[in-house]
Amino acid sequence: MRDKIALGLGGAVVALGTAAWAQEMHVFTGGETVVTAGRLPQKVSEALRNVVVITASDIEASGQLTLSQVLQEFGGLEMVSNGGHGNTTSVFIRGANSAHTLVLVDGIRLQSATIGTTAFENIPLSQIERIEIVPGPASSLYGSDAIGGVIQIFTKGKRGTPDVEVTASAGSYATRSVKGAASTSVGSTDFTVSAGYFETNNFNITKPSVSFGRFNPDDDGYRNSNFSAKLTHRLDLRNEVGAGVFYSKGASHFDNGPTTDDVLKQTLAVYSLHSQNDLTGWWQSLLRLGASRDDSASLGAPTVSTFKTDNSQATWQNTFMLGDGSLIVGAEYLRQKIATDTAYAVNKRNIQSLFAGYNADFGRHAVQASVRRDDNSQFGAPTTGSVAYGFRITPEARIRAAYGTAFHAPSFNDLYFPGFGNPDVQPERSRNAEVGFDYETPSQRLVTTYFDNRISDLIVFSYNPVAFTFRPENVATARIRGTEFSYTALIADTRLRAKLTLQDPETDKAFQLQRRAKRHGSIVASRAFGDWRLGAEVVASGERFDSSTQTAASRMAGYAIFNLTIFRSITPEWSVDVRWNNVTGTKYELIQGFNTPGSNVLLSVNWSPLGLRR
Repeated sequence: MRDKIALGLGGAVVALGTAAWAQEMHVFTGGETVVTAGRLPQKVSEALRNVVVITASDIEASGQLTLSQVLQEFGGLEMVSNGGHGNTTSVFIRGANSAHTLVLVDGIRLQSATIGTTAFENIPLSQIERIEIVPGPASSLYGSDAIGGVIQIFTKGKRGTPDVEVTASAGSYATRSVKGAASTSVGSTDFTVSAGYFETNNFNITKPSVSFGRFNPDDDGYRNSNFSAKLTHRLDLRNEVGAGVFYSKGASHFDNGPTTDDVLKQTLAVYSLHSQNDLTGWWQSLLRLGASRDDSASLGAPTVSTFKTDNSQATWQNTFMLGDGSLIVGAEYLRQKIATDTAYAVNKRNIQSLFAGYNADFGRHAVQASVRRDDNSQFGAPTTGSVAYGFRITPEARIRAAYGTAFHAPSFNDLYFPGFGNPDVQPERSRNAEVGFDYETPSQRLVTTYFDNRISDLIVFSYNPVAFTFRPENVATARIRGTEFSYTALIADTRLRAKLTLQDPETDKAFQLQRRAKRHGSIVASRAFGDWRLGAEVVASGERFDSSTQTAASRMAGYAIFNLTIFRSITPEWSVDVRWNNVTGTKYELIQGFNTPGSNVLLSVNWSPLGLRR
């Protein structure tokens, strides 16, 4: 497997070794601003965590169709899916569970409170302007779920000049899509509107070996309609107000038996209002009110199952400028309410939170610290904290270290699902230590981080031989140790982005955590000459096990997938690109009993009347 990965990664670079960029390109700009790592704007080069930024240009240039694929290729994360487009997808950061990733959309938490995860499969790329990924514990800033890390998604916004773009695509599996976005300004008010539609016949997502006799030989299609809009009004140079909406409605067919046509319909929505005010020059205030909804219905004979989560969130954050540092102090309120066709003993909970953080640079030294207390109406008030330190050896090189605690609140299913839930289940907790080295210049960036994450009170399903039932219990622990490598560079006129993670994701019984690999990575390379751009990608993973006890029968072999992209600018307004996924038709498994896409092609035609695209 190791040789296969090496050959694949090497081939991707060699394949692009003979063209040239039309102009000089800086692949890393340390002055780029991020907000997720410390809850306040800071330069990438100043953040004391390995923040990964994926821009709209990265997404457009990749030609990918799903958020999970972009996170895997550009973010270096692991992903699994039980089939093709629109089917349940899980994302793992640093080997932690899928429920250990906090997902924010424009600062608002988006998740199902019944299962405790986010439906990545129904967040369309067409609505994304930017993604920030912060690996490692972040509960001291954001509360529950941020054991593995935080993914914040920013929806389409104005890029500084009037802009219009439309893309139409068609490809394998009868895939077709159209998307468009427009933005402009009227006086002190900025507007952005974006909409998209996607449809595919997909393929048969199950194999005859799938469990519980769910196999059905039909194709399992998917369709999605999506929309977002933003409005920002500047009251003056120091104050602004704004509003935003994100909406996605998907319908995915799945197999639940040989004689039924089962469909999961799911709607995701996020609404937000904000007021950002520079009150004194040294005191800045951000007030954000928002709500999100995850509304799903599983339709299949003879029953219909519905689950709806409403998250209502209010945040008031104050930032005080103190010499060489910044102090943030804030309060947050979150109300989660579920509505289902199943009777839960409890259907809502309230979380009231206070948090504070400090960020400062003193010459060659940098510090970041934060603490948060979350008063949960179900199980008390966990307190989490983190501290990080960085030392700049030279203007280009820095060493850093961090320690933090985090927790994950049990879901409503864990606590109250009839005949299954356990109301005595407590939050999962973690302690994470890491050290890292960063080296950056205008043309390259190298980041390496060693991490050691110890998770206690891990929720597992324990079998009761008397009652013949499985029930959630806090009876397990896990330890995930590993090293991440990230390299971005311009080498011989080729833009290169490479990610590699070497880790030991183990339970207390030394079993490899389910569906997580000890080695995984990606490499993305591209070159341009004239009006053409060529790209090549390899995504690879070592072996994984589809059981919690690492049985031989559950072993899933490692794999490497090779993709190609071609972009051609025809006129300043028109361009065409082709994406060829899984060029070699590699057969691989992400979940046992479920198929994965074979070799497939997507052709896209792009139009921007102002010639601003890419």
